[in-house]
Amino acid sequence: MTLAQHPERLQLAAELHSRPHTELGSPCAVSHLAIMTRPDGDGLLAAISELCRRYGAAPPHQDRHHAATLGAYRMRWERHTEFASLTIMQEGETVGFKRPPVELLPEDWLDGLDGELIAACHVVIEPAGAGEPPDIAAIERRFEGQRVAGCKVLGGTAEVFTAFRNGGDGFGRFYVRDLAMSRGRTGRLVQRLCEIDTYRMMALLGLPVAKAISPDLNDLETRLVTLVARLGSTADLAEEQGLLDELFAVAQESERLVAQSAYRFSATAAYGRLVRDRLKDLRESRLEDFQPIAEFLDRRFEPALRTCASVAEREESLSRRIARTADLARTRVDVSLQKQNRALLASMERRARVQLRLQETVEGLSVVAISYYALGIVGYLLGGLVATDTLKLVVSVTAPVLLVLIWLVLRRWRALLTKES
Repeated sequence: MTLAQHPERLQLAAELHSRPHTELGSPCAVSHLAIMTRPDGDGLLAAISELCRRYGAAPPHQDRHHAATLGAYRMRWERHTEFASLTIMQEGETVGFKRPPVELLPEDWLDGLDGELIAACHVVIEPAGAGEPPDIAAIERRFEGQRVAGCKVLGGTAEVFTAFRNGGDGFGRFYVRDLAMSRGRTGRLVQRLCEIDTYRMMALLGLPVAKAISPDLNDLETRLVTLVARLGSTADLAEEQGLLDELFAVAQESERLVAQSAYRFSATAAYGRLVRDRLKDLRESRLEDFQPIAEFLDRRFEPALRTCASVAEREESLSRRIARTADLARTRVDVSLQKQNRALLASMERRARVQLRLQETVEGLSVVAISYYALGIVGYLLGGLVATDTLKLVVSVTAPVLLVLIWLVLRRWRALLTKES
């Protein structure tokens, strides 16, 4: 086929199969680590390649995931958006949580890993007879006396127990009693438990951010209330402009908080949804004498998610309130400017009227002055031709006519100028 292909077609088609579960048999033990890495993740990728070469296994051929058999155990590495996960799996006889698979890794290699550990857990799966009730005392001893939540999962084919607390080695623990699971179902269960523990911790990263910015939000909300109260009592344009400047400062600080926390809060919401989805996949049913895992997380984990969601909603609400207050302040400034403009136009109109009156007065004086000089010229012109008495008579007769004529000419010119303007 010669049809041009989209450059991402093959990668998108393979995405559905990028993280398949690993088949496991009972008994088995699993150690899972989630490590926050740099955006490129090259340091951890190089470490995985080195580990594979130590055991003579093939190094990663791509930078998103890799699985390999390293001697007596299997390793699986995956890169996610914010973190990378490393899972070590060992099948066969186990000794519970006393010697987890992570201890099989070279200690110098673990110490040299690039990144920060955000989540870590052990999963131990042991076969149990169908219908055999769990030994509560023995299970609690596995969790060092901590309060344990437990339930039946996957249609009653297994029982899962956890305390959602770190043990003495800093790892969380899941203990699974295998009642009738296949290898594929066992692998899927391990993957879901590890994802629940990892996504739970990633979701909780938003809680410290929410607690840190809550005092700043309280301060901004108080400042906004004060500015709204002052908005109705401003006396002049300068005071309103100063209030608007303060409002812009509040808006700037609010946007800084949003930019600082928006990604973390959206990630918290997304990880929270993933935890709920994985819990739904477990298909829990109640186990006598134990609190179900979903119920435990609903009472302890959901409040943290709601706190983050509440702070994010407060940020959005504050931004909307600031925008509305800014619109009101700008409206008041516009109204004040319009009042000043009307006052200025009225003052200009008064000055124009005064100038018109002065112009009319000057125009009258101009008629008299022009007539005076015109009569003087007539007197000079006729002075040598007629007698003095006759000249006086001519001037007396000419003066009114000349005044009227000059007045008409000036009026005509003014009318022409007014028409042109």
